[in-house]
Amino acid sequence: MEPGRGCRKYRYHQKPAFLHLMSLTQTSSLDIEAAKTVVDSKPDLHQEDPKLEQSEALPEPQATGPTAFRKAAILAILCSAQFFDVFNACASIAALPLIGADLEFTSGMLAWVLAAYTLTFGAFQVPAGRLSDIYHPKPVFVIGYLGVGIFSILCGVSVHPIMLLIFRAVSGIGAAMTIPSAIAMIVINFPDPVEQSRALGLYGAFGAVGNAIGFVLGGVLAAKASWRWVFHLIGICTVPFAVVAFFALPKTPVTTTGVKRSVDIPGITVLTAALILFVYAISDGGAEGWGTPQIITTLILSIVTFAAFFVVERYVKDPAIPPRIWFNKNFAVMFFFSWSVYWNLMAAELQLVQVFQDLWHWSPISAALHFLPFGASIIIHVPKAVRMLNDYHIYSGVVGGIITILTGTYGHLIPRRILLIAGQLCMCIGSILFALADTPDKYWSYIFPGMIVNMVGVALSYVGASVTTMSGAPKGEEGVVGAILYTSFQVGSTIGIAIVSSISFSVNQGLPLDALSQHKGYAASFWSVLGMHGVMIILSVLFVRD
Repeated sequence: MEPGRGCRKYRYHQKPAFLHLMSLTQTSSLDIEAAKTVVDSKPDLHQEDPKLEQSEALPEPQATGPTAFRKAAILAILCSAQFFDVFNACASIAALPLIGADLEFTSGMLAWVLAAYTLTFGAFQVPAGRLSDIYHPKPVFVIGYLGVGIFSILCGVSVHPIMLLIFRAVSGIGAAMTIPSAIAMIVINFPDPVEQSRALGLYGAFGAVGNAIGFVLGGVLAAKASWRWVFHLIGICTVPFAVVAFFALPKTPVTTTGVKRSVDIPGITVLTAALILFVYAISDGGAEGWGTPQIITTLILSIVTFAAFFVVERYVKDPAIPPRIWFNKNFAVMFFFSWSVYWNLMAAELQLVQVFQDLWHWSPISAALHFLPFGASIIIHVPKAVRMLNDYHIYSGVVGGIITILTGTYGHLIPRRILLIAGQLCMCIGSILFALADTPDKYWSYIFPGMIVNMVGVALSYVGASVTTMSGAPKGEEGVVGAILYTSFQVGSTIGIAIVSSISFSVNQGLPLDALSQHKGYAASFWSVLGMHGVMIILSVLFVRD
């Protein structure tokens, strides 16, 4: 590993999840000159007594690092955080209908149980990476992990919708803190490229397993105990892990380049406010009425706030998204293209779980088991795909079901534009099949193959967007570009959840309550996803440069 490149990437490290290689030491030119001065001023002992010089010579310092056992323990702790971060989102989806019934959520507001978590989880990735850079990854990781546990327990004791949403949002902030800090500590403690690749592959696999198990275990807990135990279990497991992490994880010196960096508090605050306003306007538009003053006002405010974010970024010292980044090759188009990945994935998971439980009256356990095709697509060859992505200096542990054998093995050989379009076409097929599956007997003929094809499309689009974006990143800015790219994936999930929920609620409002009629709203939401993919195909054809 090249020390210079490593230090540069550690400055900007990031990842729900990206790989940014770094080294542990960096010697300045001033230090080198000082060392030369000391050597030059030393008496010439060689001429007087070569044996004396040999006997007085100090032995070369040997690099020491964690033992094999401690490395395994470190990796286990870091992987556990990745597992529970993803498990947190997926298990709550499986319990969503029961949460809505118990706390009396409206259909338009129910999506906020998921959106509150994904919104803060995505928005706080970049500042969490900066905090790890300034202070050290260990305290950021421990505080974030502890926050996930404490606020998950508070989610489980919530008695009001707003109470639950606030705790979910704070839990998302904690999860965001664990991602870049965990990746940084993996890179620090596994400097050997081969070991590092294996460790990061295992880290990604734990997130994939968390996605698959989250649906099943979340469904079992919700059905056999209570939806509250979904969150209690997360807290019971993560709080002890956070305590163990405090004592077990090593604290190595922070590597800096002599440049003071700061967290872009104004920029992140404005961006988060804009997303909250936009998601609120979209998710409540169907319930309140698109022409009502509060929806119109909120939507206008969100647009103004988004514009204000770009103004703020021009004047802050260390912007979260430096304005020059937008002029990188393919960055602007890929920023919006990447929305489609988690937009599709979260929309499919959210809508299908409601179809399974609310319309077809499957138990949470049965619904969770019918999601296993998603889980199977998640786990296949995650480590192999991670090693392929390492070639482009990026990493995302929260792949969320998007790595397949095809992408992991051959993705880097396919022309970028073809990779992007093929991914979108596969997701188009998946969306069509989901929309047409209006009765339970169509699960095996429509939904099952739709899940498989859809996950291949998500994989192709994810890898294609990552490779296309990072290949255009200027040397020295791979880290910050990767961080922003991962944030854009999460922004897509938040916006997608709000839009599909609003569409299904709006369409179903005036329809009979039988399952076949109510399915039209969910079908309409899948048709909207299809339209979104059509727009992304046009963007790929017109604006992506090879």
